[in-house]
Amino acid sequence: MIRSSERGFTIVELLISVVIFSVGLLALAGTSSMILSAMTSTKSRTVAAGVAESRFDVLRATACASRASGSAKTRGIDEVWQLTHLARADDVTVAVTFLSNRQPRTETFKSYMPC
Repeated sequence: MIRSSERGFTIVELLISVVIFSVGLLALAGTSSMILSAMTSTKSRTVAAGVAESRFDVLRATACASRASGSAKTRGIDEVWQLTHLARADDVTVAVTFLSNRQPRTETFKSYMPC
């Protein structure tokens, strides 16, 4: 015989709490995969920006008359740079293409380099 003054949870209450807890865990798992994907993409973009910055440094160290457009593959990242010679400076555009979340992505960086 069960007394009505006994305390505890019924099986229905326990099942409902397990379902709510499971839904929360599934949402957390889905969010963590999106965060991991975003972190990977950010790492790729950081490396690509570093490659573009290195190209700007190389071009700055080169004499104005010797600067030329070109392309290269550095650290697995394709880079293409174009120079437009102005009166007292060079307009430089560096485009880097890299994989971000298994998709090719191109970022473009611009700078002016005085002569």
